[in-house]
Amino acid sequence: MIIEIKGTQFINKGAELMLYAALEQIKLKWPEAEIALRPSSHSPYLKRAKVGAWQKLCLHKHVIDINWLSYYFPQPLRSFLKGWGIVTEADIDCVLDASGFAYGDQWPIRQLTHTSKEITRFHHNKKPFILLPQALGPFELPILADSIKQHWQHAGLIFARDKVSYRHIEACVGESQKLSNLHLMPDFTNLVKGQAVGLENANRTVLFIPNNKMLSTKNNRRDWVEHYVDMMATYCVDVDKLGYIPVLLNHDGDKDQGLCLAIAKQANLPIRIVKIDDPLQVKGLIGEVAAVISSRFHGCVSALSQGVPCIGTSWSHKYEELFADYHQQAYLISQPNSDHKPQIDTLLTADYANACRTNPAIAELKSQSQQMWNLVFEKVESLRGN
Repeated sequence: MIIEIKGTQFINKGAELMLYAALEQIKLKWPEAEIALRPSSHSPYLKRAKVGAWQKLCLHKHVIDINWLSYYFPQPLRSFLKGWGIVTEADIDCVLDASGFAYGDQWPIRQLTHTSKEITRFHHNKKPFILLPQALGPFELPILADSIKQHWQHAGLIFARDKVSYRHIEACVGESQKLSNLHLMPDFTNLVKGQAVGLENANRTVLFIPNNKMLSTKNNRRDWVEHYVDMMATYCVDVDKLGYIPVLLNHDGDKDQGLCLAIAKQANLPIRIVKIDDPLQVKGLIGEVAAVISSRFHGCVSALSQGVPCIGTSWSHKYEELFADYHQQAYLISQPNSDHKPQIDTLLTADYANACRTNPAIAELKSQSQQMWNLVFEKVESLRGN
Protein backbone atom coordinates (compact mmCIF):
# COMPACT_ATOMS: atom_id res chain seq x y z
CA MET A 1 0.00 0.00 0.00
CA ILE A 2 1.30 3.44 -0.94
CA ILE A 3 -0.01 6.30 1.24
CA GLU A 4 0.50 9.87 0.13
CA ILE A 5 0.89 12.37 2.97
CA LYS A 6 -0.21 15.67 1.50
CA GLY A 7 0.33 19.22 2.73
CA THR A 8 3.42 18.74 4.89
CA GLN A 9 6.86 20.24 4.33
CA PHE A 10 10.34 20.51 5.90
CA ILE A 11 10.84 24.26 6.50
CA ASN A 12 7.93 24.98 8.84
CA LYS A 13 8.64 22.78 11.86
CA GLY A 14 4.93 22.48 12.67
CA ALA A 15 4.19 21.07 9.22
CA GLU A 16 7.16 18.72 9.52
CA LEU A 17 5.98 17.60 12.96
CA MET A 18 2.62 16.66 11.41
CA LEU A 19 4.50 14.57 8.84
CA TYR A 20 6.41 12.73 11.59
CA ALA A 21 3.19 12.28 13.60
CA ALA A 22 1.52 10.63 10.60
CA LEU A 23 4.58 8.50 9.83
CA GLU A 24 4.64 7.27 13.43
CA GLN A 25 1.04 6.06 13.29
CA ILE A 26 1.39 4.52 9.81
CA LYS A 27 4.45 2.56 10.93
CA LEU A 28 2.62 1.24 14.00
CA LYS A 29 -0.50 0.17 12.08
CA TRP A 30 0.88 -0.81 8.67
CA PRO A 31 4.64 -1.44 8.97
CA GLU A 32 4.67 -2.68 5.37
CA ALA A 33 3.13 0.54 4.00
CA GLU A 34 5.12 2.88 1.76
CA ILE A 35 4.66 6.63 1.63
CA ALA A 36 4.76 9.25 -1.12
CA LEU A 37 5.43 12.99 -0.89
CA ARG A 38 5.07 15.78 -3.43
CA PRO A 39 8.06 17.92 -4.40
CA SER A 40 8.07 21.64 -3.61
CA SER A 41 10.53 24.37 -2.70
CA HIS A 42 9.81 23.58 0.97
CA SER A 43 10.03 19.83 0.45
CA PRO A 44 13.36 19.17 -1.28
CA TYR A 45 14.40 15.80 -2.68
CA LEU A 46 17.01 14.91 -0.07
CA LYS A 47 14.56 15.54 2.77
CA ARG A 48 11.91 13.39 1.09
CA ALA A 49 14.46 10.65 0.43
CA LYS A 50 15.56 10.73 4.08
CA VAL A 51 12.10 9.56 5.20
CA GLY A 52 12.00 6.89 2.48
CA ALA A 53 9.26 8.51 0.40
CA TRP A 54 8.34 7.81 -3.20
CA GLN A 55 8.36 10.99 -5.31
CA LYS A 56 4.79 11.87 -6.30
CA LEU A 57 4.52 13.07 -9.92
CA CYS A 58 2.10 16.02 -9.87
CA LEU A 59 0.53 16.70 -13.26
CA HIS A 60 -0.91 20.11 -12.53
CA LYS A 61 0.19 23.66 -13.07
CA HIS A 62 -1.83 26.69 -11.92
CA VAL A 63 -5.47 25.97 -12.87
CA ILE A 64 -4.64 23.00 -15.11
CA ASP A 65 -4.83 19.55 -13.51
CA ILE A 66 -4.31 16.46 -15.66
CA ASN A 67 -3.49 13.96 -12.93
CA TRP A 68 -6.48 11.94 -14.17
CA LEU A 69 -4.33 10.96 -17.16
CA SER A 70 -2.13 8.82 -14.91
CA TYR A 71 -4.90 6.22 -14.66
CA TYR A 72 -4.44 5.63 -18.42
CA PHE A 73 -0.66 5.25 -18.29
CA PRO A 74 0.35 1.76 -19.52
CA GLN A 75 1.78 -0.46 -16.79
CA PRO A 76 5.27 -0.58 -18.40
CA LEU A 77 5.43 3.23 -18.18
CA ARG A 78 4.38 3.21 -14.52
CA SER A 79 6.96 0.50 -13.79
CA PHE A 80 9.61 2.54 -15.60
CA LEU A 81 8.79 5.62 -13.51
CA LYS A 82 8.90 3.60 -10.28
CA GLY A 83 12.39 2.53 -11.26
CA TRP A 84 13.31 6.19 -10.87
CA GLY A 85 11.48 6.45 -7.55
CA ILE A 86 8.47 8.20 -9.09
CA VAL A 87 4.82 7.27 -8.55
CA THR A 88 1.68 8.81 -10.03
CA GLU A 89 -1.77 9.38 -8.59
CA ALA A 90 -2.83 6.04 -10.07
CA ASP A 91 -0.23 4.27 -7.91
CA ILE A 92 -1.41 5.92 -4.68
CA ASP A 93 -3.80 3.83 -2.55
CA CYS A 94 -4.75 6.46 0.01
CA VAL A 95 -4.19 10.16 0.72
CA LEU A 96 -3.82 11.62 4.20
CA ASP A 97 -4.12 15.39 3.82
CA ALA A 98 -2.25 17.01 6.73
CA SER A 99 -2.29 20.55 5.37
CA GLY A 100 -2.87 22.17 8.75
CA PHE A 101 -4.43 25.43 7.56
CA ALA A 102 -4.62 25.66 3.78
CA TYR A 103 -8.30 25.89 2.82
CA GLY A 104 -10.19 29.16 3.24
CA ASP A 105 -10.78 32.58 1.73
CA GLN A 106 -7.26 33.82 2.57
CA TRP A 107 -5.53 31.11 0.52
CA PRO A 108 -5.30 30.71 -3.31
CA ILE A 109 -8.61 29.45 -4.71
CA ARG A 110 -7.02 26.64 -6.72
CA GLN A 111 -5.51 25.20 -3.54
CA LEU A 112 -8.99 24.07 -2.53
CA THR A 113 -10.53 23.46 -5.95
CA HIS A 114 -7.69 21.09 -6.97
CA THR A 115 -8.12 19.17 -3.71
CA SER A 116 -11.89 18.97 -4.19
CA LYS A 117 -11.55 17.38 -7.63
CA GLU A 118 -8.85 15.08 -6.28
CA ILE A 119 -11.26 13.91 -3.57
CA THR A 120 -13.85 12.95 -6.18
CA ARG A 121 -11.28 11.20 -8.39
CA PHE A 122 -10.16 9.08 -5.46
CA HIS A 123 -13.76 8.28 -4.59
CA HIS A 124 -14.50 7.13 -8.14
CA ASN A 125 -11.43 4.90 -8.00
CA LYS A 126 -12.54 3.44 -4.62
CA LYS A 127 -9.55 4.92 -2.76
CA PRO A 128 -9.90 6.95 0.47
CA PHE A 129 -8.94 10.61 0.57
CA ILE A 130 -8.86 11.65 4.23
CA LEU A 131 -8.49 15.19 5.56
CA LEU A 132 -6.65 14.89 8.87
CA PRO A 133 -7.47 17.48 11.58
CA GLN A 134 -6.92 21.00 10.29
CA ALA A 135 -8.25 24.52 10.55
CA LEU A 136 -10.75 25.31 7.77
CA GLY A 137 -12.46 28.44 6.46
CA PRO A 138 -14.02 30.88 6.37
CA PHE A 139 -15.54 30.18 2.94
CA GLU A 140 -17.28 33.43 1.96
CA LEU A 141 -16.16 33.07 -1.68
CA PRO A 142 -18.96 31.23 -3.53
CA ILE A 143 -16.50 29.27 -5.68
CA LEU A 144 -14.99 27.70 -2.54
CA ALA A 145 -18.31 26.95 -0.87
CA ASP A 146 -19.69 25.44 -4.09
CA SER A 147 -16.58 23.30 -4.52
CA ILE A 148 -16.93 21.90 -0.99
CA LYS A 149 -20.64 21.28 -1.46
CA GLN A 150 -20.05 19.46 -4.74
CA HIS A 151 -17.05 17.30 -3.80
CA TRP A 152 -16.34 16.90 -0.07
CA GLN A 153 -19.15 14.43 0.49
CA HIS A 154 -16.87 12.00 -1.36
CA ALA A 155 -13.99 12.31 1.12
CA GLY A 156 -13.27 9.20 3.18
CA LEU A 157 -13.19 11.30 6.34
CA ILE A 158 -12.99 15.02 7.15
CA PHE A 159 -11.61 16.08 10.50
CA ALA A 160 -12.14 19.71 11.45
CA ARG A 161 -9.61 20.69 14.13
CA ASP A 162 -11.93 23.04 15.97
CA LYS A 163 -15.60 24.02 16.35
CA VAL A 164 -15.29 27.12 14.15
CA SER A 165 -13.80 25.10 11.28
CA TYR A 166 -16.51 22.46 11.73
CA ARG A 167 -19.23 25.12 11.47
CA HIS A 168 -17.59 26.60 8.34
CA ILE A 169 -17.94 23.23 6.57
CA GLU A 170 -21.49 22.76 7.83
CA ALA A 171 -22.43 26.21 6.50
CA CYS A 172 -21.10 25.28 3.03
CA VAL A 173 -23.12 22.11 2.64
CA GLY A 174 -26.31 23.39 4.32
CA GLU A 175 -28.86 21.72 6.56
CA SER A 176 -30.20 19.47 3.81
CA GLN A 177 -26.83 17.86 3.06
CA LYS A 178 -25.23 16.99 6.39
CA LEU A 179 -21.90 15.24 5.95
CA SER A 180 -21.71 11.89 7.72
CA ASN A 181 -17.94 11.87 7.12
CA LEU A 182 -17.35 15.14 9.04
CA HIS A 183 -15.84 14.86 12.55
CA LEU A 184 -14.37 17.18 15.15
CA MET A 185 -10.94 16.10 16.44
CA PRO A 186 -7.94 18.03 17.84
CA ASP A 187 -4.49 18.51 16.35
CA PHE A 188 -2.83 15.10 16.30
CA THR A 189 0.78 16.12 17.01
CA ASN A 190 -0.06 15.96 20.72
CA LEU A 191 0.70 12.21 20.55
CA VAL A 192 4.29 12.73 19.37
CA LYS A 193 7.03 12.48 21.98
CA GLY A 194 9.79 15.06 21.66
CA GLN A 195 13.53 14.34 21.84
CA ALA A 196 15.39 16.14 24.64
CA VAL A 197 18.19 18.48 23.55
CA GLY A 198 19.60 19.29 26.99
CA LEU A 199 19.42 23.09 26.83
CA GLU A 200 21.64 24.71 29.47
CA ASN A 201 19.63 26.51 32.19
CA ALA A 202 16.42 25.24 30.63
CA ASN A 203 14.49 25.60 33.88
CA ARG A 204 15.30 29.35 33.84
CA THR A 205 14.59 29.83 30.14
CA VAL A 206 11.52 31.34 28.49
CA LEU A 207 11.32 30.34 24.83
CA PHE A 208 9.94 32.92 22.36
CA ILE A 209 8.60 31.55 19.05
CA PRO A 210 7.79 34.40 16.61
CA ASN A 211 5.72 34.01 13.45
CA ASN A 212 6.06 36.10 10.30
CA LYS A 213 2.35 35.50 9.64
CA MET A 214 1.68 38.05 12.42
CA LEU A 215 2.96 40.68 9.97
CA SER A 216 1.54 39.09 6.82
CA THR A 217 -1.29 40.34 4.63
CA LYS A 218 -2.99 37.03 5.48
CA ASN A 219 -3.41 38.34 9.04
CA ASN A 220 -6.70 40.23 9.09
CA ARG A 221 -5.94 41.63 12.57
CA ARG A 222 -3.94 44.56 11.25
CA ASP A 223 -3.10 46.04 14.68
CA TRP A 224 -0.45 43.37 15.03
CA VAL A 225 1.56 44.71 12.09
CA GLU A 226 2.35 47.93 13.92
CA HIS A 227 2.80 46.53 17.43
CA TYR A 228 4.04 42.93 17.15
CA VAL A 229 7.83 43.40 17.24
CA ASP A 230 7.58 45.98 20.02
CA MET A 231 5.34 43.73 22.10
CA MET A 232 7.55 40.64 21.76
CA ALA A 233 10.64 42.73 22.56
CA THR A 234 8.91 44.15 25.64
CA TYR A 235 8.11 40.61 26.80
CA CYS A 236 11.78 39.67 26.38
CA VAL A 237 12.75 42.61 28.59
CA ASP A 238 10.09 41.70 31.18
CA VAL A 239 11.30 38.11 31.33
CA ASP A 240 14.91 39.27 31.70
CA LYS A 241 13.95 41.57 34.61
CA LEU A 242 12.28 38.64 36.36
CA GLY A 243 15.60 36.76 36.29
CA TYR A 244 14.76 34.38 33.44
CA ILE A 245 16.65 33.92 30.16
CA PRO A 246 14.74 34.88 26.98
CA VAL A 247 15.66 32.66 24.02
CA LEU A 248 14.25 33.04 20.50
CA LEU A 249 13.39 29.91 18.48
CA ASN A 250 13.29 30.15 14.68
CA HIS A 251 10.42 27.81 13.75
CA ASP A 252 10.10 28.61 10.04
CA GLY A 253 13.18 29.44 7.99
CA ASP A 254 14.49 32.77 6.70
CA LYS A 255 11.38 34.90 7.31
CA ASP A 256 11.21 33.98 10.96
CA GLN A 257 14.99 34.43 11.27
CA GLY A 258 14.64 38.08 10.22
CA LEU A 259 11.86 38.52 12.74
CA CYS A 260 13.97 36.97 15.50
CA LEU A 261 16.78 39.40 14.71
CA ALA A 262 14.38 42.37 14.75
CA ILE A 263 12.95 41.38 18.14
CA ALA A 264 16.39 40.86 19.66
CA LYS A 265 17.54 44.25 18.33
CA GLN A 266 14.45 46.01 19.65
CA ALA A 267 14.87 44.39 23.09
CA ASN A 268 18.51 45.54 23.14
CA LEU A 269 19.54 42.34 24.91
CA PRO A 270 22.09 39.67 23.91
CA ILE A 271 19.32 37.16 23.14
CA ARG A 272 20.32 33.76 21.77
CA ILE A 273 18.49 32.67 18.57
CA VAL A 274 18.08 28.89 18.24
CA LYS A 275 17.36 27.01 15.03
CA ILE A 276 16.86 23.24 15.17
CA ASP A 277 16.31 21.15 12.04
CA ASP A 278 14.69 18.09 13.67
CA PRO A 279 11.02 18.75 14.59
CA LEU A 280 11.15 16.09 17.30
CA GLN A 281 14.01 17.99 18.95
CA VAL A 282 12.06 21.24 18.57
CA LYS A 283 9.25 19.65 20.56
CA GLY A 284 11.82 18.28 23.02
CA LEU A 285 13.26 21.76 23.54
CA ILE A 286 9.79 23.21 24.16
CA GLY A 287 9.22 20.49 26.75
CA GLU A 288 12.41 21.41 28.65
CA VAL A 289 11.95 25.15 29.23
CA ALA A 290 10.19 27.01 32.05
CA ALA A 291 7.62 28.66 29.76
CA VAL A 292 6.86 29.50 26.14
CA ILE A 293 5.56 32.64 24.44
CA SER A 294 4.54 31.48 20.98
CA SER A 295 2.95 32.90 17.85
CA ARG A 296 3.32 29.54 16.09
CA PHE A 297 0.33 27.19 16.34
CA HIS A 298 2.40 24.05 16.78
CA GLY A 299 4.70 25.83 19.19
CA CYS A 300 1.59 26.39 21.32
CA VAL A 301 0.37 22.79 20.85
CA SER A 302 3.78 21.40 21.80
CA ALA A 303 3.83 23.51 24.98
CA LEU A 304 0.22 22.98 26.07
CA SER A 305 0.26 19.23 25.35
CA GLN A 306 3.42 18.81 27.45
CA GLY A 307 2.11 20.88 30.36
CA VAL A 308 4.50 23.78 29.76
CA PRO A 309 3.10 27.25 30.68
CA CYS A 310 2.37 29.10 27.45
CA ILE A 311 1.21 32.50 26.28
CA GLY A 312 0.01 32.57 22.69
CA THR A 313 -0.61 35.36 20.22
CA SER A 314 -3.40 34.90 17.68
CA TRP A 315 -3.83 35.78 14.01
CA SER A 316 -6.69 33.34 13.25
CA HIS A 317 -9.50 31.47 14.95
CA LYS A 318 -7.38 28.36 15.26
CA TYR A 319 -5.52 29.87 18.24
CA GLU A 320 -8.69 30.80 20.14
CA GLU A 321 -10.02 27.29 19.63
CA LEU A 322 -6.76 25.64 20.68
CA PHE A 323 -6.48 27.59 23.93
CA ALA A 324 -10.16 26.86 24.64
CA ASP A 325 -9.47 23.13 24.17
CA TYR A 326 -6.83 23.36 26.92
CA HIS A 327 -8.96 25.75 29.06
CA GLN A 328 -6.20 28.38 28.82
CA GLN A 329 -8.08 31.24 27.12
CA ALA A 330 -6.73 33.78 29.63
CA TYR A 331 -3.23 33.20 28.23
CA LEU A 332 -4.05 33.95 24.59
CA ILE A 333 -3.48 37.48 23.29
CA SER A 334 -5.82 38.24 20.41
CA GLN A 335 -5.09 41.99 20.19
CA PRO A 336 -1.80 43.78 20.97
CA ASN A 337 -3.25 46.93 22.52
CA SER A 338 -3.56 46.10 26.20
CA ASP A 339 -1.32 45.49 29.22
CA HIS A 340 -0.36 41.82 29.40
CA LYS A 341 2.32 42.16 32.11
CA PRO A 342 0.16 40.36 34.73
CA GLN A 343 0.06 37.30 32.46
CA ILE A 344 3.85 37.20 32.35
CA ASP A 345 4.06 37.38 36.15
CA THR A 346 1.57 34.50 36.57
CA LEU A 347 3.12 32.46 33.77
CA LEU A 348 6.33 32.01 35.77
CA THR A 349 4.83 31.03 39.13
CA ALA A 350 5.20 27.52 40.56
CA ASP A 351 1.44 27.24 41.11
CA TYR A 352 0.66 27.92 37.46
CA ALA A 353 3.41 25.55 36.27
CA ASN A 354 1.88 22.80 38.40
CA ALA A 355 -1.61 23.58 37.08
CA CYS A 356 -0.32 23.25 33.51
CA ARG A 357 1.44 19.94 34.21
CA THR A 358 -1.71 18.44 35.73
CA ASN A 359 -4.15 19.88 33.19
CA PRO A 360 -6.73 17.08 32.60
CA ALA A 361 -7.32 18.36 29.05
CA ILE A 362 -3.92 16.95 28.04
CA ALA A 363 -5.00 13.33 28.50
CA GLU A 364 -8.48 13.96 27.08
CA LEU A 365 -7.16 15.52 23.88
CA LYS A 366 -4.59 12.74 23.42
CA SER A 367 -7.39 10.22 23.77
CA GLN A 368 -9.36 12.05 21.07
CA SER A 369 -6.33 12.00 18.75
CA GLN A 370 -6.04 8.24 19.18
CA GLN A 371 -9.78 7.92 18.44
CA MET A 372 -9.19 9.91 15.27
CA TRP A 373 -6.47 7.51 14.12
CA ASN A 374 -8.70 4.52 14.90
CA LEU A 375 -11.36 5.99 12.59
CA VAL A 376 -8.70 6.48 9.89
CA PHE A 377 -7.51 2.89 10.24
CA GLU A 378 -11.08 1.53 10.06
CA LYS A 379 -11.90 3.59 6.97
CA VAL A 380 -8.76 2.54 5.08
CA GLU A 381 -9.14 -1.11 6.07
CA SER A 382 -12.79 -1.15 4.98
CA LEU A 383 -11.90 0.07 1.51
CA ARG A 384 -8.85 -2.20 1.21
CA GLY A 385 -11.10 -5.19 1.92
CA ASN A 386 -13.46 -4.40 -0.97
